[in-house]
Amino acid sequence: MKIQNIKILIGTLVLLTIYSGCNDEKQTISVNKDSNTTINKDINSKKEVKQEEIQKFTLQTIDGETLNVSEIDNGLKFEELKDKAIFLLFFGHRCPPCLREIPALIELTKEHKDLEVVAIEVQGLDNKGLEAFVERKGINYKTISSGNHFNFINFIQQKANWSGGIPFLLGLNKKGTVIIIHTGGVDKSSLEGAYQDLIKE
Repeated sequence: MKIQNIKILIGTLVLLTIYSGCNDEKQTISVNKDSNTTINKDINSKKEVKQEEIQKFTLQTIDGETLNVSEIDNGLKFEELKDKAIFLLFFGHRCPPCLREIPALIELTKEHKDLEVVAIEVQGLDNKGLEAFVERKGINYKTISSGNHFNFINFIQQKANWSGGIPFLLGLNKKGTVIIIHTGGVDKSSLEGAYQDLIKE
């Protein structure tokens, strides 16, 4: 599956309910090479961005780990995941393409110590339900229930022009810049290619 270059259109959108649908079509992963014109295009157009306008979020994994996330130009800074490439993934426990990706993500996490997968479940599992799901699937990466993180999910919807299809992937390089944005399931070779794009710099 080839990785294609596109420019990501950023704009304001009506917040959508995302917790039931999933996208089962095979698609190419979109690589954003022109990062200066993408995820924070609306912020970059305002030359005077006040410090207090920068969005900050606290995410809690099912293991009790805290992830402090702040908005940066063209991306996100995960304070606890410095010098890591990141797959920020939104998935559902009832979504077939989401389920098919799990084994590949498990393998990639084992193979690449500088890759972190942060997966947010958006089809309604609470922490207890997600813990059971993670154990059943043998997931070895960070997982988060959407329950207390609606503000962050809504922020991503607006900034990435995300219509709600899952799985939905943002790929961040080690500086936190969003290089990849993709909706739909992909195979391991495409995820491997995406990882290689994230570590190029």
